[in-house]
Amino acid sequence: MIRTVILGVGNSASALVQGIEYYKKIENNKDKTDEYGLWHPLVGNYKISDIDLVGAYDIEKNKIGLELHKSIFSSSNKLEKFVDLDVSSINVEPGLLSDDNMNENLQSSIEFSHKSGFDPFMESEFHDSLKKKNPDIVINLISSGLHKSSEKYAEISADIGSSFINATPTSIATNESFIKTFKDKKLIVVGDDLMSQFGGTAFHKGLMNLMYERGIRINKSYQLDVGGGIETNNTVDEDLRILKRKVKSNTIESELPYDVQTVSGTTDYVDFMGNSRTNYFWLEGDSFLGSKVRFDIYLRSTDGPNAGGLLLDIIRGIQYSHDMNEYGSIEELSNFGFKSTITNNNLRQSYRNFSKKYIL
Repeated sequence: MIRTVILGVGNSASALVQGIEYYKKIENNKDKTDEYGLWHPLVGNYKISDIDLVGAYDIEKNKIGLELHKSIFSSSNKLEKFVDLDVSSINVEPGLLSDDNMNENLQSSIEFSHKSGFDPFMESEFHDSLKKKNPDIVINLISSGLHKSSEKYAEISADIGSSFINATPTSIATNESFIKTFKDKKLIVVGDDLMSQFGGTAFHKGLMNLMYERGIRINKSYQLDVGGGIETNNTVDEDLRILKRKVKSNTIESELPYDVQTVSGTTDYVDFMGNSRTNYFWLEGDSFLGSKVRFDIYLRSTDGPNAGGLLLDIIRGIQYSHDMNEYGSIEELSNFGFKSTITNNNLRQSYRNFSKKYIL
């Protein structure tokens, strides 16, 4: 079993918890017509039922103390209920809030369980609690921009002997110091900034790749994202918007072997959209005789499930790599599932590398 702990019980965590329960129930069903949406039933030699959630932490007051199967449906989470969950033995515990300054959007979105900033007592309690759970993997799904909290979570995870998935844009898996720490302890760290299974970044990269392979010289592109939920509201903070735009634009630019003008990022928050997102794309390129080719298209998707399915693959991939005595940063996993990575391979090559290694 892959003992797994979740940090941040938001919409992505909700999709992950529901996905594990849903696909476990149909895993042994001979008629697997309901297995749609599950990208890879097997990663390495691991099935969905091999993932064992053993702990969850959050900083939101109304989630702490609740059983996990109830906490994921708290009022601040917007993802719908897809499956009836079994009663969970996991109670959500207080997480860390190491950042002194948070943007106003995040502060206004939720009621925190405790004050922000460095708290040695809280860190000690969290360290001991996490260690008792003896996780193989810790998944960092906290809000973007809480850099000190993400770094502290990574530090403690390495200290207690757990590999680490960083779904936030904080530099963890691209930080040489963290990579060395995890490698020296024979652990794995992957990230940064989770890329949705079929969200705006993957779609944008895929369109560019298609145009390039069909001989179109791409000149410029942009992507505008509008969505609901706490994460989108958090991301429209100016400093975080700039960081996320840089990460997204860089990974999209890496799709091509030449420079291209591209801008990509969240543009606005719309409360009634809930956990859904709309991405608008515009791309322009030159074809035969310099004739223009233009895309003007939009994509609608749901954030939580877009994250949940990919996380299932990353969890199992980490455990398989660890079984193979691989430690530190795993390029095939980071490039497959994240926007900000050390090498930033293009989408198609990243998937080839992942499949060759993990889809046996």
